[in-house]
Amino acid sequence: MTTRMTPGPPVAVIYTDLDGTLLSHDGYDWRSATAALSAAADRGVPVVPITSKTRAEMGPVRAELGLVTPYAVENGGAIVLAGPAPEETVLTLGPAYAEICRLLVRLRARGWRFSGFADLGPIAVAEATGLDPAAAERACDRLCSEPLIWQDTDAALHDFRAVLAGHGLTTRRGGRFLHVMGRCDKGAALRRLQAHIGAGTTPASLALGDSPNDFDMLAAADRGVLVARPDGSYAAPPDPPGLIHAPGIGPAGWNAAVLDWLADNVNGEC
Repeated sequence: MTTRMTPGPPVAVIYTDLDGTLLSHDGYDWRSATAALSAAADRGVPVVPITSKTRAEMGPVRAELGLVTPYAVENGGAIVLAGPAPEETVLTLGPAYAEICRLLVRLRARGWRFSGFADLGPIAVAEATGLDPAAAERACDRLCSEPLIWQDTDAALHDFRAVLAGHGLTTRRGGRFLHVMGRCDKGAALRRLQAHIGAGTTPASLALGDSPNDFDMLAAADRGVLVARPDGSYAAPPDPPGLIHAPGIGPAGWNAAVLDWLADNVNGEC
């Protein structure tokens, strides 16, 4: 199964979060979404990840899923215009990783309590995420954002965010971590990718996610879908207008929502 880019602009595009959405929260399995991935591939509808994963992590993921599309990483902090790996073009939309980490070191010295991937290292990251050691190494190979385990109070987080804003940074809450990054988000990444993929046209767009850091992306698409979290609940409001709750957890919900959307929007091959 290969989700391909057809010659010329597609009539429809699927944008998706990965962890907890197309990939299960525990185990990172996607097989429950096989039917919808095959249906999208058969119709020439590209599946475009917009993920908190790193570019290094995306190599094995894209190979396993058969994806040859452009994609965005680190919560929209960088866009990768896909090609064979040496020829990929990477557009970084926020400050570099080293700059973010230097600021976080200074903020910790002022008393805020948190641990980032740079502090934890691959072994602890593997323990925190369930990734195998090699995958954890790839998760630590970052371009433009730092995931934190927040160990302080909500009041302290409010002040921390205010200080970050003064340095041109923001945060996004994912399924496991608080991500510190530049003033970019998954919604902005979707719009950049849509312009690139559409090449002057406006393909119909579906976006799927499971966490608050996906809300900007869901709002930027023609249809936004939240899949259920492992306990069966959905990410808390505020929800984008017209948001749909998929009837299932993670990839099972993804599968149902995508099949429904393809039936409504893409009949036969594009």
